[in-house]
Amino acid sequence: MNKTTNFGATPPANALRVEAWRDLPRDATPAHYRITDEVGDTRLITLSKGNRIILDALIAQPVFCASPVRISDRVCILRHEYRVPIIKEMYENDAATDRARFGVYFLNGRVECVEQMEGRT
Repeated sequence: MNKTTNFGATPPANALRVEAWRDLPRDATPAHYRITDEVGDTRLITLSKGNRIILDALIAQPVFCASPVRISDRVCILRHEYRVPIIKEMYENDAATDRARFGVYFLNGRVECVEQMEGRT
């Protein structure tokens, strides 16, 4: 897993703090995503349900790791089964939760939704 520690830094102001599934994108129908790696090679994946919801959230903005909806479980699936380039950056002193150390997930490459497959499950 790619992990960077940013001592003294703060996460981006737009980082999403997820308290419940209602804080995440709602569309869980299947969709195709194009992933472009560092050398420009592309591949397509198809996601639905929770995996799609978490990837759509990451496409929109960075996402705090700790969450009651177990975001890290979905991130592991996206990383290992679908090879989505997701990294975790570590920070210190989260004023909102009083955590000494905490992480934020980021996409580390180009990922875009290319086709939503309406009405399919």
